[in-house]
Amino acid sequence: MTEFMTHLYSGRGYTSEEIISFSQSPATHFADIDKEMQFHKGAKHVQVSCLTQAEFDTFVTKYADNYDSIYFFQNPKVKDLSALSYLRNVKYLLFYNLRGAKKLWDMSQNSSLKGLFISESKNLVYDISPIADAPALEELLLFSNINRKYSVQSLDPIMEHPTLQRVMLECKTENGDFDPDKFSRLEVFLYRVDRHRNFRY
Repeated sequence: MTEFMTHLYSGRGYTSEEIISFSQSPATHFADIDKEMQFHKGAKHVQVSCLTQAEFDTFVTKYADNYDSIYFFQNPKVKDLSALSYLRNVKYLLFYNLRGAKKLWDMSQNSSLKGLFISESKNLVYDISPIADAPALEELLLFSNINRKYSVQSLDPIMEHPTLQRVMLECKTENGDFDPDKFSRLEVFLYRVDRHRNFRY
């Protein structure tokens, strides 16, 4: 992956003004989000944690398109990601521990999205078909730090993606369609799929 994305995903690439968490507020209302966001004007990268579904929808619809990258870190209460379908300006979306969500969103209108990182969110990546419609996607990471692989229905949606350049996969496929040769055009391809035990460069 690019150095930039590695830096963001590590969690060390954010200033205090770029970290938003509602974990200390058990009954956050929309007005509280509006108030909180006043402290984050001018930031281009942001890490957001502990949102409820209503807070997630409000943040995405009102504020998310002001950022270049958003790291949704530890948001297990969020189940519906459909609000992300309307983002036009965000370039990078990162997710960690989004275990409540069970499907991706329509990415066909995410015209600026270049990087998508999903970790520790196994239910979210079973059907990756929406990724095929992301018009500008260049980087994709599906990864688990825990010693178990994601189960992905099929890798077909990304095998012929026209703009993908860098892919990292740690998963198993149900239909056995994995063929590393089909990814040979990529600039970077790291994988641990099915019985493949080592990363290949």
